[in-house]
Amino acid sequence: MVTIRDVAKCAGVSASTASRAMRNSSLISLATREKVQLIAAKMNYVPNFTAHNLATNANNTVGIVFPVDKGDLYQNPFYTELIEGINQELNPRHIFITVVMGSTVKELKNNIQVMIENSKIQQFILLYSVENDPILKYLQQRKVKYAMIGKPYASPNSIPYVDNDNINAGLDATEYLISKGHRHLGYAFTSRCQLVQTDRLRGFHEAIRRSALDGYDLELSSKSFDAKIKEFLQCRPDVSAILASDDILAFQVQKAVQRIAPERQIELMGFNDSLFAKFAEPKISTVQIYPKRLGNAAAQLIIRQLEQDSNEPFEKMIVPYKIIERN
Repeated sequence: MVTIRDVAKCAGVSASTASRAMRNSSLISLATREKVQLIAAKMNYVPNFTAHNLATNANNTVGIVFPVDKGDLYQNPFYTELIEGINQELNPRHIFITVVMGSTVKELKNNIQVMIENSKIQQFILLYSVENDPILKYLQQRKVKYAMIGKPYASPNSIPYVDNDNINAGLDATEYLISKGHRHLGYAFTSRCQLVQTDRLRGFHEAIRRSALDGYDLELSSKSFDAKIKEFLQCRPDVSAILASDDILAFQVQKAVQRIAPERQIELMGFNDSLFAKFAEPKISTVQIYPKRLGNAAAQLIIRQLEQDSNEPFEKMIVPYKIIERN
């Protein structure tokens, strides 16, 4: 049986270089990768992924960590697209994914512990970023490889993550609404503990400040959703547009306004460019944040750590966004 050492000898490179070339490592020049792969094909070399995983003291599975389940995760297509993007990068490299979820932080942490200790999984992607996250701290303590989707609250220069520029996305979305003639605007969100929501809120208020207009916060929860919106509409009779932290919330606010005050003509705008925005009536303008690209980028950060057999470098990757105009 042809081994990687045979391929390396024929190509005139070291075994480690040949191995990295076969895995399309960016650490190896394109010319060397093509040379090694051509020789390997001529020699009928078949990569032994099991041997590689044993040699690197890791396996070929990445744990995908969902946020603590509040009952609406399955309704959100954002996560489906993230996973699709992750798979696009990992599948060609014969790296698989397994999902880890929990209804509480304790349950989620226990499930991750089982993965690390019993299944020997040594790399994880967190699909979220929250303040003082015990899950992130646990992964750091266990010294496993990981990447985050979402800017971390603390030490962003020492944590590998991918994200959009959510402050500027919030600013640009608000300026888009202002350009349509709105002068009294609201920002709807559900949590101050999620940096993605508060960054968009910061962008909203910056746009309001620059234009010297009136902007109002609308913090919502499932328990008092309609009551909060009713109070907001009564206290803010001049509000004509609301930017929501995502499309699902924008859709929910739109439906609530139509129930509570059908005479109010309030334009809604969200983030994610999901089906909720496309099939709302009237349709909802949105900010496309390219979740598949976010998933691609997160997987690339994990792949780089695997190729270098290290938890470093601590990189960040910023994915662009685009305003999608409807109505």
